[in-house]
Amino acid sequence: MMGRRFRQKFEEQLAFLKNSSKLFDEGSEYEAIRLAVSLRVLFHNTERSTSLVNQVKLNDHRMLSSTRGHGNWKDFLAHEIALSSPTPVVLKPLLKNEFIPVPMNVWWNGETVFQHDGNSYTRSKIILSAANKDGGAHVDPRLEHYYEELCAGEWAIGITGNLTFDGPEPFQQGVTMFPKNAHLALIRQFTHEAISTIEHFKWLK
Repeated sequence: MMGRRFRQKFEEQLAFLKNSSKLFDEGSEYEAIRLAVSLRVLFHNTERSTSLVNQVKLNDHRMLSSTRGHGNWKDFLAHEIALSSPTPVVLKPLLKNEFIPVPMNVWWNGETVFQHDGNSYTRSKIILSAANKDGGAHVDPRLEHYYEELCAGEWAIGITGNLTFDGPEPFQQGVTMFPKNAHLALIRQFTHEAISTIEHFKWLK
């Protein structure tokens, strides 16, 4: 049973997740950085701090994972191409209701969600990079190399324009444009999993 204060704090974090998710879906993708902070509060443990799910004794519960067997970002994202947009290719979270239940520690720090240079990265790694270094709770002078590569998107589909337009070109022609929002889209997808888990398993009943 949750104590009153912990229940209130859990409800607050869930509200933060839902509110920022709504804004993200309406076009404010940088709300994903706020999402990362709430996900850190809920799930991240250190020697000096305890996650909220641990404090309310939910850490042995299962999470709903949207992995589809690829073992990388393709489990969570899809390309969207719009040749009339200044950003002709972006990545979108799938946001489907197709999940498999996995232990919380596997969801947080076990499943691979991104691979680069032979290294594998988990939800916790990406969420903590955003929350701790990329403006969630702190801005570091330098980002981790893997995170810079994730943001650059050069591992994804690129669009090189060779088009003519009646008016101004919506994006620079002759230059390959890559999606720059993978980190944000991934965090939104992880949030979808977290919200779906909390509601499906009735953590706040």
